[in-house]
Amino acid sequence: MGNTLSETKAPSLPISCYQSKCYCEKVELVKDDNGQISGVKIELYGESGSPNKQNDVRQSSLVQEIKFGDSCQDVMSCLGAPCKIYYKDEDKMKIHSKSPEKQLDKEESDYFYNYFTLGIDILFDGNTHAVAKLVLHNNYPGHYDFNIYYRAYFELELELDADTKCCVTSTTKWDKVEEIIGEHYSKPVVLNRRSSTNATNPFGPTFCYGFNSVIVEVMPNNNYIASVTIYK
Repeated sequence: MGNTLSETKAPSLPISCYQSKCYCEKVELVKDDNGQISGVKIELYGESGSPNKQNDVRQSSLVQEIKFGDSCQDVMSCLGAPCKIYYKDEDKMKIHSKSPEKQLDKEESDYFYNYFTLGIDILFDGNTHAVAKLVLHNNYPGHYDFNIYYRAYFELELELDADTKCCVTSTTKWDKVEEIIGEHYSKPVVLNRRSSTNATNPFGPTFCYGFNSVIVEVMPNNNYIASVTIYK
């Protein structure tokens, strides 16, 4: 769709494809009064219509906010029941934790609510059952999780310091980000995903760059952003 090649964009998803599910239109960061990231704002769209008129089906949208500290009930009230619940046994990103006590072994395992049709994972603390981390997936070919999640269309403004800001979207390539942020980031952490049943990863490792409460996972072969992790 579009009058020129530069204006082309994908058409809207047909109503017949919704299958009574919600999909993610846009994800943005929510910040508190001090400028710290407190959660995300998610724009959703899906079916709506009269229950007595089967042919009267149209698209509707709503905006929900998921914030750190929200309970499982809060999240399910906003997004509905998850597609799957995954209990984790290790945390590869615990080196980014600001508090040493968070790295201690917990009595209860942390767990994810997986929303595959939204492209979002929400991590809950196993002890408090409150939101601790959010993961936005981009679903690019060549990534370990390709074709598991729908794409989360995010638009995130990363603030590196008072004078340096960078807007990262789901289509942004990492080399464009590097041109803006310069030397404001440290060396990446190498992440090599693998399953418990298969130790091989044919797609190779990815690089994780840490910012202020945000971790950007980049595929080194093509410089596309594979996922964005937001934590407190």
